Amino acid sequence: MAVTPPAAQPAWATAPDRPSSVSGDRQDGPAAPSVVRRDVRITAADGVVLAAEVHRPEHPGRRPLLVVPGAWISLPTHEVASARRLRALAASGYVVVAYDPRGFRRSGGSVDMAGPEDAGDVSRVIDWAVAHAGADPSRIGLLAESYGAAVSLNAAAFDPRVKAVAALSGWTDLVGSQWRNGARPSTVGLFQELVGRLNGRFDERLSAAFADLRRGGTGSHAWARQRSARTHVARLNRHAPAVLLGNEWDDPLVPAGQTGEFLDLLQGPKQLHMRPGGHGDSVNPTLGPLAGASLWDEAVAWVDRYVADTAEGPAGPAVVLRSRTSGALEHHPSWAALRHADRQVPLTPLRRADDAHLVAGIPSAAESGPFPASGALDALGGHQPALLPLLVPPAAAVWTGAPLRAPHALRGAARVTGRVTADATSGTLIAHLYDVDALGRARLLTHAPYSFRDRPAHRPLDFTIPLPATAWDLPAGHRLAVVLDTVDHRYASDSPLGARLTVHTGATRLTAPLTPLPRR
Repeated sequence: MAVTPPAAQPAWATAPDRPSSVSGDRQDGPAAPSVVRRDVRITAADGVVLAAEVHRPEHPGRRPLLVVPGAWISLPTHEVASARRLRALAASGYVVVAYDPRGFRRSGGSVDMAGPEDAGDVSRVIDWAVAHAGADPSRIGLLAESYGAAVSLNAAAFDPRVKAVAALSGWTDLVGSQWRNGARPSTVGLFQELVGRLNGRFDERLSAAFADLRRGGTGSHAWARQRSARTHVARLNRHAPAVLLGNEWDDPLVPAGQTGEFLDLLQGPKQLHMRPGGHGDSVNPTLGPLAGASLWDEAVAWVDRYVADTAEGPAGPAVVLRSRTSGALEHHPSWAALRHADRQVPLTPLRRADDAHLVAGIPSAAESGPFPASGALDALGGHQPALLPLLVPPAAAVWTGAPLRAPHALRGAARVTGRVTADATSGTLIAHLYDVDALGRARLLTHAPYSFRDRPAHRPLDFTIPLPATAWDLPAGHRLAVVLDTVDHRYASDSPLGARLTVHTGATRLTAPLTPLPRR
């Protein structure tokens, strides 16, 4: 790839560096070197100008490079924390180039949604840093969160110079992030689109993709798959950069389990950290430590090992989980290993009846929680509660397991299977999994929608609802409960208002990855 020549850079891009104080998550003691910072503009291959800032040690010399693509949203408090972190990385010896992805904030062009143009921009930034900022072409890493994490993974698939990627709270399957079991998002999708339009500039392609999503069309799926790291696994494995992944159990944009399945496909050095919280909370400088230390520290240690070559000893296990209840860390050899604990949980309907008759559109007390605050509440231990006896038809149907004789750990993804008959050709069910105590007080563990379209009315339909993974400890005497209803603000419903859905009680099954815990 051609390097932008020095003469093509605007004059202020080569102006004298400005000293910058060092503070933040990372500082190598009182003798940390001085850091200089400058704002630059980097021209992409198609002429789009990217706004970037460079942080590097004051003294010259070839340094390992970290490229940091920006996030979908950038709040003032986040920018302050990010600036501290970038300076601290530079103080430890890196050349750091952080930039606004095309279409966002100060950069030109239109939002590419982590597509091929974004991937090419990362390579262009690397070219510029090697030519103009003293970056070592043999020591290159990418470190980013959220949207920038998705950009980084896709870029690493197409640029073999990248030695390591730390991708925090980014999607690996954009179709799977937008669609869950045939259902499309409601408030979550609208929120993402609104924030994107406020922070950036959409072109006709992206506007059409969001419009297609709102309508429930699938015409944009090929477009979304091109923007998914899962599509590019073969390319990633070809040169096998070291990949660190981090996500949260209650992320509404990246369902827990998506990143774990992607991890198992990688063949190079790899590690996944799963933490309590919602999207980006484990990287948040305020919430991260409350949820058990910020994942940013793990990301820095990762690039130290594989980019700067300063870490010693083994990298550790492939999967590192933090329990949502105890906060304890656990190590697993792979994501697939969690499925070894799958077992059938016998269920009994809470209301004795042959079948459960639901009416679409009637809200129940079974809710996914107040988006976007529910993830932060989860990180702080405020799990979404409900009182099980209040959940009754036609708003909801409830099944419970037997009280556990010993404490159990639920690790990984449960699934609900069953049979439904609807009087309409389309419909939506929402499945919730609860931990219920002896008084009927329930704590939400995970939830997912299921939609069907263009099916013959009044004909039974067998369904399977995979639930996002979780890490939860159930005390002795508690029970698991499955709740099915028809309304949740996070998901668009395909049920006509007032349509009747009959869930056949005898066909409802729960499979959950449960293992006994020692009594305390």
